[in-house]
Amino acid sequence: MLRTIPRFVWPGAVLLVALRLLLNLHLNPGLEMNYDERRNARIADNYLAGRGYVSLDPERKQVRPDSFHASFPVFVYIGWSKTGLPRHYLTFLVYLAAAGCYVLGGLYVQRTLGHFGAATGLSWLGAGLWALSPGVVYYVGGFWWFENIALPLLIVVVYKLLRLYDGRRLHWPDALLIIAAVVLSCLLRGYLLAVYGVLFAIFLRLMMGRRAPERSVAWGLSCAVLLALGLAHWPILLKNHRQFGAWTLSNQAGFELLQGHNSVTKGRFMFSWDDRGKPFDQYVRAHVPELDSLNQYQESQARARLARQWVAEHPSEEAQLLLRKTALFFSPENFIADAHRTPWSPFTAAVHLAFFLALGLTVFHYRGLRFESRDALLLTPLVVVWLLSLLFFVGFRWRFFAEPALLLFPLITWVRLRKRAVGHAGAT
Repeated sequence: MLRTIPRFVWPGAVLLVALRLLLNLHLNPGLEMNYDERRNARIADNYLAGRGYVSLDPERKQVRPDSFHASFPVFVYIGWSKTGLPRHYLTFLVYLAAAGCYVLGGLYVQRTLGHFGAATGLSWLGAGLWALSPGVVYYVGGFWWFENIALPLLIVVVYKLLRLYDGRRLHWPDALLIIAAVVLSCLLRGYLLAVYGVLFAIFLRLMMGRRAPERSVAWGLSCAVLLALGLAHWPILLKNHRQFGAWTLSNQAGFELLQGHNSVTKGRFMFSWDDRGKPFDQYVRAHVPELDSLNQYQESQARARLARQWVAEHPSEEAQLLLRKTALFFSPENFIADAHRTPWSPFTAAVHLAFFLALGLTVFHYRGLRFESRDALLLTPLVVVWLLSLLFFVGFRWRFFAEPALLLFPLITWVRLRKRAVGHAGAT
């Protein structure tokens, strides 16, 4: 595989990785964790101190059992601490892993475009555009977020499934790579369970039209992924059941569901969602007066019920909110950790405009353009992440997983238009 990479790519790849690592170290010279992972690290410290999986609730001023964010990183931090190595060594290792995944993502963006028929120059141009896109190079990529590992792995899995649908045999290294990529991604970012669940469902649906041996391979791979996910998540389910008496992977869903469905929200993450002096927290406490007496799981369930109640009682406001979320999702903003919004990015705006142009041309069959069945695999992450944004709220770290499709589909549409133009010229 590496022998097929043109020589001119290597200097650019080395330069991009070096610049990325320098940016990481410049933005985080102390090799600190992001705020979500600092919370997980404190839970790990409390566990090692014999206090259990607990953290300090700053609003209640009390230590409470905590399973808000993903539990897998907590397990990792516990294991790392037992080695006796400083935690900032782990931070640097994550940066190195993310840099390696950065190269891998660019390579498989190029291969995905080549699979759809793009010429070598255009496919490498697309890889370069992805590598230099605002989210990848700075807004997410410049900081210590596990999305920098999970997104390239998603790109790899989508490409591998595209090749399987195209008739390529499944070799065991590819099967192991797909299983490992899916499991690791979902352990780091739980909402990717929805993305991969729909992706593999569509993959199986597409493969139903293939020969029996190919269908068997598709089912075998999908079942292996499901089994591996179940085994990997069993310790998390068991821990949370012991903590809260419920078989759940996280308590976060109810909190975020209410954030996305209430009279105060504007459709995006509310930094002040737990501020007792703000309207949202006052609204919650007015409807759930016993809030402070609930454990985290019970509070999540109460918030989810309140969200469903609000949707049922405010259908017109909910419809307007869904439209607002959709507009926000496709706005040219990018993620930033400590601000309510970012300035509009010309690059992001151009990509989104190109996507909707390509989508419109395909929907209206301009010059014979049609969706191809394999497009479903490419576009599934975009559609699922958009639906998650409607279900909860628009988070631009979530949209990060939709951005490859937003970038690649216009380039693929261009390739199809060029082929039709050449075909038409040859026919005349």
